[in-house]
Amino acid sequence: MNNNSNINTYLIFTDLDGTFLSNDDFSFGDNIKLTKKLLSLGHFVIVNSSKTFAEIHDLLSSNDISLPIICETGGGIYLPNGQPDNNQSNHHVYTPLFEAPKILKIQSDLSSVFNEFEGDFRFFDDLDKKDQENLSNLRGDGLILASQRVFTKLIVWESDMNRLGKFTRAIEKYNLNIIKGARFCHLCTAFSKGKSMNILLSYYMDKYPENTFKTIALGDSSNDIDMLMQADISCIIKSVGNNKINNEELLKKSIKSSAPAPLGWQECLKKIVNLGDS
Repeated sequence: MNNNSNINTYLIFTDLDGTFLSNDDFSFGDNIKLTKKLLSLGHFVIVNSSKTFAEIHDLLSSNDISLPIICETGGGIYLPNGQPDNNQSNHHVYTPLFEAPKILKIQSDLSSVFNEFEGDFRFFDDLDKKDQENLSNLRGDGLILASQRVFTKLIVWESDMNRLGKFTRAIEKYNLNIIKGARFCHLCTAFSKGKSMNILLSYYMDKYPENTFKTIALGDSSNDIDMLMQADISCIIKSVGNNKINNEELLKKSIKSSAPAPLGWQECLKKIVNLGDS
């Protein structure tokens, strides 16, 4: 399948864990190489992940690549300005395009809600290091980078879905939301991967009015649903998180990989984008 004939440019929005990166060991195979190929063809690749800016920036800079970043499930949008960081030659300076309210400024208003649901959940930050490592599959510097959250708080939900529904309704009174991910629930203000994807799409349409854009989104779990639903072409990468995607319309329209990440990411894109002699 090749949809490249009627458009100029693809905007490719990709989740990381379980989509671009292996869920087991966070390996990316040849996906960095393919990303650079896509960029050389004039397309845009945008990271759209629940990971922190620090985690994503570290992954990109360590592989000598600079991409737009949507971090913390849509909480922040950052654009590389092409200028190297004077302190680290392989890091690039990023400029914020959008930032949601900081979660720490809001959390202090929720003490009564947290008390009501005490015993139903634990904050990731409150876990001991061993539990953090076991739940996140991260160690050392990776765990430190994952803890540098600005727009979201990670929650380990330990009660049933009925209680989660009640908790969600309780925090909605404070204009907050719960986004369910593959490993954690994310406490945040009213943003999402899909909303930030649309902000960035509008930015590119304004900046490049001569281009005709078509969006591709790649994800694997429930916190990717709104991003996948709003894309022109949606791709679901095979993973354990697939069983949390319960949207029948999305499941029907999406391209699905037969392989998990990292290979599944390439598998889907090669069905869509004309890569020439790759």
